[in-house]
Amino acid sequence: MVLIHFKKTDKNQFLYESTVKTKVDDLIHELVELNNMRLKVDRLAVSMEELATKGPQRPEELRGLEHLDEYVKSEDLTVINGLKKMPPQTGTREVIDETHYRTGWILDEEMVEEMLEGVRKAKSVIHIDNIAKKKPIAMEELNELVDWFRGMTMKAYPAFHGLGEWEPVLVLLENKEEIDHTLHGTDDMEEEKAQIWWAGKELARGKLLQDYVGKNDKSKIIVKMQHKGSGAPVREPLIDEESHKKMLSFFHKKQEEQKKLEEDDEDSYMNSAWANPKQLKDQLHGMSDIKFRPGGKF
Repeated sequence: MVLIHFKKTDKNQFLYESTVKTKVDDLIHELVELNNMRLKVDRLAVSMEELATKGPQRPEELRGLEHLDEYVKSEDLTVINGLKKMPPQTGTREVIDETHYRTGWILDEEMVEEMLEGVRKAKSVIHIDNIAKKKPIAMEELNELVDWFRGMTMKAYPAFHGLGEWEPVLVLLENKEEIDHTLHGTDDMEEEKAQIWWAGKELARGKLLQDYVGKNDKSKIIVKMQHKGSGAPVREPLIDEESHKKMLSFFHKKQEEQKKLEEDDEDSYMNSAWANPKQLKDQLHGMSDIKFRPGGKF
């Protein structure tokens, strides 16, 4: 299997296994699907964690507002309409959400811990550290995680009671999330607009992977993905980050040694044993290693 190191950004990377006989079109489809699903799992993990620790999200009209009673007294229609949309209170405890985006109504400790344990597992599956561990990702794993999030949400909030239709977890699970691919910063890709690059060359649709990397099925390549029209991605550095750090450390050490030599007195070599004109005579008489100290004896 060819080990493909997919690299969209420094923080969005993963490993994937394929074969040299894979069509470039199919590879683009698989990589786009994996990339977008990883991002979805990441958003689900963040949303589930906030739901577990800060409670359901408020209606849009109430987010970020503190002291709602004062708005009601002043007959603020926006706030009043927002309160009408507020989902029924659920949970057994109340905490303070400093951002005032969530209600603060949370479930019992056992349920919250179960939710957070699943979040930790999901994050570990998509974590960038898996690259160093040489652990590729598979679509089956990601689908299982999405199924877990769906089941956990229904278990914690039966029939989604207590959650508004705007709750991020529900929006993601129901595929209602709207992503603007024109916005700078989003890593979500559109298959029909995606291009993949390797070694500074675009892998053209209609060809096979082996047309570029050869027929060795045990190779590893770094593939970058761009939207059409974005131009070629920045090429990978010739040395990796760890080697770069070692080189910097080596040159820094050499500079310090050179600096120390320059600071030494020009005649400092005269104190060296090899500069002693009587060194041979002292050695013959057994006097070469004798040390003296003030007030001391031989």
